[in-house]
Amino acid sequence: MDKLKDIKPLVEIPDFSFYAYLITISIISVAMVILIYKIFKIFTSKKVSKREILIEKLKKIDLKDSKKAAYLITKYGREVVNDDRSYKIFEELLKRVQKYKYKKRVSAMDEETKRYFKLFIKTLHE
Repeated sequence: MDKLKDIKPLVEIPDFSFYAYLITISIISVAMVILIYKIFKIFTSKKVSKREILIEKLKKIDLKDSKKAAYLITKYGREVVNDDRSYKIFEELLKRVQKYKYKKRVSAMDEETKRYFKLFIKTLHE
C-alpha cells in the first residue's frame, strides 16, 4: 500500500455551465419576446388598400395638362369604381374627357369637366 503515494487529491474544476445555461435561456426569451412583438405588429398594422392608393393618385392629377389628365382619369377611374352612382358619373366623365385624348394638341380642360371630376372624387369617398 505504500507504493500508491503518487495519487493526488481531487482538484476542484470551476464550472460555469449553470451561468451559461441562464444566459442562454435569457437570450432566447428576449429573442422570443421580440419575435412575438414583431409578428403582432405585422398582423395588427393598418394596411392601405389599393383602392385608397388609386383615389389618392386621382386626387393628385394635375388638370392643367388636360391630355395626360384624361388618360390618368380613365386609367385609375376604371379601377376604383365600385357602385352604380359612381359608375354613372364616371361614364359621363369619360364622355367629357374623350375630347382631350387621341389628339396632338388639346385645349385646357373646361370647367364642366373639372366639376364632373370633383364630383366623381366625392362619390368615391361615400
